[in-house]
Amino acid sequence: MTWRARTAGAACGALVAVMIACASASSAAAVPRQFFGVDANSAVSAAQLDRAARGGAGIFRLQFQWQFVEPSPGTYVFRGADQVVAAAAQAGITLLPDLYSVPSWISSKPATPPIYTPAQRQAWSNLLATYARRYGSNGTFWAQNPAIPKRPITTWEIWNEPNLGGFWGGKPSAKGFAQLLQISSAALKAGDPSAQVVIGGVFPYHTIKNTVEMTKYMRALYRVPGVTNYFDGVGLHPYSRTPRILLQTVRVMRRLMRRHGDGGTPIWVTEFGWVTGGKGFKFSPLKATPRQQARRLTQSYRLLARNAGRLGIASADWFSFADRDSPGPDFWIDRAGLFRLNGTPKPAWYAFARVAGGTP
Repeated sequence: MTWRARTAGAACGALVAVMIACASASSAAAVPRQFFGVDANSAVSAAQLDRAARGGAGIFRLQFQWQFVEPSPGTYVFRGADQVVAAAAQAGITLLPDLYSVPSWISSKPATPPIYTPAQRQAWSNLLATYARRYGSNGTFWAQNPAIPKRPITTWEIWNEPNLGGFWGGKPSAKGFAQLLQISSAALKAGDPSAQVVIGGVFPYHTIKNTVEMTKYMRALYRVPGVTNYFDGVGLHPYSRTPRILLQTVRVMRRLMRRHGDGGTPIWVTEFGWVTGGKGFKFSPLKATPRQQARRLTQSYRLLARNAGRLGIASADWFSFADRDSPGPDFWIDRAGLFRLNGTPKPAWYAFARVAGGTP
C-alpha cells in the first residue's frame, strides 16, 4: 500500500476447483477453510499462528525477509524461517510467503527488484530455488524434522504492489515485473515442480507519483509475450471504502483477465481491511470504528464467498492479524489489526472467527 512502509501454500488448482463447485453457495461456510486468511504486519509468534488457526484461518500471509535468510552472498541462515514454518505446521495453518525486498548487498534500496544485473538475477534465482527445495512438497525441512506435521509451502507470492513506485524502487515497469515473474517461476518450480506463483498484490488506484493504476498496469503486463506462463494466480489488494466497492474491484480485475484470455487463473485477495485509529486516522479512506470494522469484515467475506466460484477467488486475507507497534509514527495503517497492541481482541476478531467457522 502507498499508505505505509513495510518490508514483510495452498494447492491452487484444487482450491479453485472447490470454489467452482461452490459457485451457487450463499454463505461463507460453503467455501473451504483456506479461503480465509490473515496477514502479518510484523514478526509473528507461534501463539499468534495457533490463535489464527483456531479462529478459522487457513492461510497466514507473511514476508520472508531475504536480508535475514542470506545476510551475505551465499551464506544462508534458516533458523528464523524454520521456526515460523514449524510453528505454522504445528498450528495447522498454511503459510503464504510474500517474497519482497532485497538485502543491502543487492541494493541500498530494499524495494529494488533483483533484475538489473546477472548477479542480482542469479542470487534471486538461487534463493527461491533453495526455499522451494527446503519447504516445498518434498522439502528437506520435512525430511529432517519428521516429528513436525508436514505442511509444505507450495504457493509463493512474488513482490508486493509492483504497480506502486514505493514498492518497485522507482517508476513501475510491467515489463520488468514480467521478467521478475519469469525468473521466480523458473526457480521455484526447479526446486519444487508443484510450486505455484502468485503475482504480488496489485493496488487498484492511482494515488501518488510513480503509481500506475491497476487496469493500465495489468494491460501492460498482459502485453508481454508469454507472461501468463510465469504465474498461476493474480494477487489483488482491493482496499475500498465499502465492502461492495471491494467486490466491484475484484469484478473489474476478473473482466480484465478474461479479456486477455486469462479467465481461468484464480484471483488471490492477499490484502484488504479497515483501520480503527492511528496518526492521520481522520483522513484515512479506510477509517472505521471497531464495530464498523467488524461489520465490514463480515460483509466483505460474505460477498467474496458468495462470488468465489463466479469470480474465481481462491483466498481472501485480512490485513492485518494484529496492530503493529511501529518504531516510527503511530500511522493509521498500523491499526488495521484484529487485535490491539496490548493483545486484546477487537470486535473484528470475533467477527472473523464467526464467518470462518472458528473459535475466537
